[in-house]
Amino acid sequence: MRVTLTASMVLAVWVLSTPALSASVFEPVSDRQLVCESTDMIRGHVTGVQSAWDGQHRAIWTTATVAIEEVLRGSLNPTTSIQVKEVGGSVGDYTIKAEGFPTFRQDEEVVLLLQPWEDGSGAYHVWGYGRGMFVVSHRDNRAPTAARYDVVETGRATMLTDRLAPEAVLDQLSRELRGLARSCDAGASP
Repeated sequence: MRVTLTASMVLAVWVLSTPALSASVFEPVSDRQLVCESTDMIRGHVTGVQSAWDGQHRAIWTTATVAIEEVLRGSLNPTTSIQVKEVGGSVGDYTIKAEGFPTFRQDEEVVLLLQPWEDGSGAYHVWGYGRGMFVVSHRDNRAPTAARYDVVETGRATMLTDRLAPEAVLDQLSRELRGLARSCDAGASP
């Protein structure tokens, strides 16, 4: 028997088993703020994807190994690989789908806005949920394009669209990201 859990089902179980709870509201932020708050922005290839239960067997986490090919912002080395960890994935007969969180596929080329996890693991997470991930496509003899995670998953833009187009030529996206990063680094507030 295959069991699929959505993030809302996991959250409901957690809420019902938690005596005190404070609410969280996710306010949409500008693309500039996403860029300013990301510590690193890279383009790379997913070379491995692995999902596993957390230590308490309450959530499934997926870790993608990403070989960095280009650093758009930050201090990562373009000849290394990093681990990017997100909630959701499949283990055995169980699947957890976390709405709005990016998922990774083997051999995918991606552009990522990143922040390190604060758990000391050295792993990163995509900053801004799915808005911080673009999947690159190479078609025929045309210039490579990049589509934001929500467009890849649903075929249309379902997340806030601000300055960064949900689909763009890869070079155009890279220029826009670098320009936003320069304005952040110059000290202008997000």
